[in-house]
Amino acid sequence: MKIIHLSAPDFRTSTWSGGTTTELFLYPADGSYAQRNFQLRISSATVDLEESDFTPLPGVMRYITPLQGSFTLTHPGSVPVVMDALAAPYRFSGETPTHCVGKATDFNLMLKNCDGRMQLHRGSAPIAAGFNAFYPTADTRFTLDGVAYEMKAGDLLVIFSETSSTLSLGAAPALTCWANI
Repeated sequence: MKIIHLSAPDFRTSTWSGGTTTELFLYPADGSYAQRNFQLRISSATVDLEESDFTPLPGVMRYITPLQGSFTLTHPGSVPVVMDALAAPYRFSGETPTHCVGKATDFNLMLKNCDGRMQLHRGSAPIAAGFNAFYPTADTRFTLDGVAYEMKAGDLLVIFSETSSTLSLGAAPALTCWANI
């Protein structure tokens, strides 16, 4: 099992047309979001404009949920999706035009040429074989196999595992990501 604890100094922040994006993790490490050369990307973005359009990402499956604030996402010909803070993550195709109304800070998982999921867990979360990431929504302590990890809100714990296990999340809810990369 390989475990990586990432925090603010490890992240990269850039601007997009509606706010800022902080890239928390990109796989492979030598990939590039700008060149769309990645298999997995985890990020958090601010949506600073009352209305904005998401960047089109053909071939990318996206998961999103607001961390703070709320927004409504619309796609042509679809029912609007209203999301409040820490709502169940919403999955959609990155090639589908996406219009956003509302200001928020969100959490994103982007997958390209692999399967995966994003969920909100409380108390404990499964670790599956493959790539796992855990993002606490408040300062907390994660415990895995008797080892404690002091986590600040906004840190990211990445685990590459060959077997299944369980992570004790402590008091704060955490967003979890899994992928078969």
